[in-house]
Amino acid sequence: MCALCGVLTDGPHWTEAGTDAGRSAAAPSGRERHLERSRRLALLNRVLSAYGCTADDWAGAHYMVHRRSGGATEMATDLPGLWLAVEGLAGRAPDPLDPALVAQLQNAPAAGPKQPRRRA
Repeated sequence: MCALCGVLTDGPHWTEAGTDAGRSAAAPSGRERHLERSRRLALLNRVLSAYGCTADDWAGAHYMVHRRSGGATEMATDLPGLWLAVEGLAGRAPDPLDPALVAQLQNAPAAGPKQPRRRA
């Protein structure tokens, strides 16, 4: 999908109904919505690293999926589109049950926005 068509879509995909994207109109603040989206992208990027890809936020509602080697990029408007983009860029379908991916995720430290340290 081209960038303009992605901007013109009228709402989030049903797969994001339980996320901040699915309740964007009801989000208490833009800051909170941005932080939730950042956390989701950090988690996505942990998974995408196994496929040689990364994802970035675009316009607060879409994903830019990049192949780390070669610089190819595809735009995705929702999570199903993101997985299709990864498949096209990586040359193989993402498999959430792949034992190597599961092992990588279990051994890697959790990523996400840094939490402030508490003083003892």
